[in-house]
Amino acid sequence: MTTTVDFGGGCVIVTGGTRGLGKALGMEFSRAGATVFLTHRWGSVDENELLREFEAEGMPAPRIIESDASDPEAARALMAEVAKHEARLVAIISGVAFAQIVGGMADLKRTSLELSLRYSTWPVLELVHAARETLGYYPRYVLAISSDGGTVCHPGYDMVGIAKAALETLCRYLAMHLRSEGVCVNAVRTGPLDTASAQATFGDVVRDSPIVREQGLILDPRSVARACVALCSGFMDSVTGQVLTVDEGTSLFSPVVYLTGRGWPGPLPPAGSDGPS
Repeated sequence: MTTTVDFGGGCVIVTGGTRGLGKALGMEFSRAGATVFLTHRWGSVDENELLREFEAEGMPAPRIIESDASDPEAARALMAEVAKHEARLVAIISGVAFAQIVGGMADLKRTSLELSLRYSTWPVLELVHAARETLGYYPRYVLAISSDGGTVCHPGYDMVGIAKAALETLCRYLAMHLRSEGVCVNAVRTGPLDTASAQATFGDVVRDSPIVREQGLILDPRSVARACVALCSGFMDSVTGQVLTVDEGTSLFSPVVYLTGRGWPGPLPPAGSDGPS
């Protein structure tokens, strides 16, 4: 953005905000002057190291809070922490995702789906409810990070796709319900990201692709973070109820990316065959 965005006097919540894309989001909003609340639940977080990263960039220290995104009580407790500060809640960025791995038909269970929806879909609504209940108002902006959404199939990640498809639909309806309150709600999809979690999930399936390597199409998380700051800047308030993709053209190459990456099974075998050799 060529226009300076100033979130001074406002605060932003980023769930799943201590690593990867979440951390990049927190840093960009902090760089724009926001008081940032970063939540985490699973995984080790070296809070001192995270604080040093913010300090090295000359940014105010974030508030780091352990919070279970699936727990409504935790959402209210988080808002109670926000209420202790004078800064008004400007935006909620819901970035937590969790889903059970699907190895085959036997793993396609209702309980797996319910757990995935509980962590990856419903929290955005719990946070919005908690904000109104605890703070007395809704945030001006609500963004839900949808990764690849529900249109790209990654082997073993059936529940992720289903949960994200539900998340995007929920955001559309949430935008409709909150339009009269002046709230902008959008879902944000990303192209391939260069983060530790992406590497842990997909290995080198994207990074080893010749096209991705030669064209430099792996997204820097900061690019996505900047797009989210723009959506909450006040300059794009006509955009609500949308599923927006930040990919710098990667979607044009996605069929090639996945077919050339390690781990993709290739074309489906003919019906009745024993599968690919």
